[in-house]
Amino acid sequence: MLYQRVPRLFSDLALARGDGRHPRLLRALGRVDLLILDDWGLEPLDAAARHDLLEILEDR
Repeated sequence: MLYQRVPRLFSDLALARGDGRHPRLLRALGRVDLLILDDWGLEPLDAAARHDLLEILEDR
């Protein structure tokens, strides 16, 4: 089980994209048995965050 706040998750993914950890982080999110995403709608998702969300959902 993994609990993530959506704003923090997409901030971490953006940083991971810059330092080369992005694919590894997406794979790790796909392997978690239960992924809880909290705090939806606090800020709009940009194009990169929408793409990351799609990738996470497709892997799950």
